[in-house]
Amino acid sequence: MEDILLFFKENSKLLVPLLMFSTVIVIGFVATYFSNKKVMLREFKKSRKKQINRIQENEYAKIIGKAKHVHEPLEAPLSGRQCVYYHVMVEVKGDKNWRRIINDEKHQDFFIESNSEMAIVKMSALSKSMKRYHLVKDYKQKSGFRNDAPEKLEAYLKYHNKKSTGVLGINKTIRYTEGVIELNEPIAVKGVAKWSMLKEPIEGYSYSKILTLTGTKKEKLLITDEPKALQRIHDRF
Repeated sequence: MEDILLFFKENSKLLVPLLMFSTVIVIGFVATYFSNKKVMLREFKKSRKKQINRIQENEYAKIIGKAKHVHEPLEAPLSGRQCVYYHVMVEVKGDKNWRRIINDEKHQDFFIESNSEMAIVKMSALSKSMKRYHLVKDYKQKSGFRNDAPEKLEAYLKYHNKKSTGVLGINKTIRYTEGVIELNEPIAVKGVAKWSMLKEPIEGYSYSKILTLTGTKKEKLLITDEPKALQRIHDRF
């Protein structure tokens, strides 16, 4: 300990930069560890994936399967993909930092199919405090200097009362990202299990009861297409 104190005393000019560097490292670690993605992945690891027919009432259960639509599918606004969930972010470059100008999220209730069984992922009645999601942003576009926004992006900006150009019609530097849960895409879902009798038959589904996954403030409904949440898949679904 005395050697360390002596070192810093003899090299006092290094102390401030080292403290600043250490602070940046700690802040970066904390921000990553508590990010939405990391929190969700840790929660998914706590549970083994289960066959739908083996899930008990009120169990906080994980299912890995393929997304299927219940209602008319949504259309992702940038890529045009059919989906049950999309999230679009648009950011404009300022003098130093990027500033978010659009944060557009839309979803619907949907089925998850695993081993020829289906469950309903119920999102419509849940508040934000009862659910978490992480969608891989796999569609990216940019517009800016000598790179005009395509017509579809321009129309999307206009719909949200935004423009791709600024003073004198000069292009702003803008980046667009979109994540979706496409139809038939492999996903991981974790939620509170509720069994109910079917009031009407579902095409291709032969059971009289169906499982619904929902969420609470304590046991949130988790939804992701992050590959790391799907890594331990050994059987086909």
